[in-house]
Amino acid sequence: MGDQVETDMLDRDRQLQRSRAKRCAICDGKFGLVRYYCSRTPLCSRKCVDHFKARRDNDTRWLWRVRVA
Repeated sequence: MGDQVETDMLDRDRQLQRSRAKRCAICDGKFGLVRYYCSRTPLCSRKCVDHFKARRDNDTRWLWRVRVA
């Protein structure tokens, strides 16, 4: 019985990974004819690319302040 539970859990993890690959990393939207990439992250639009870059820059600045302190 324990083997079946583990198998079910692994199957759910695989399905979740497959569904993530088909969706935008920022807005969870579907991809259109054009797919944009930023740092190997698939994004659906220029708006999401700009959002991703802004968030990444903000994280970098925050980490820099922590290192200095």
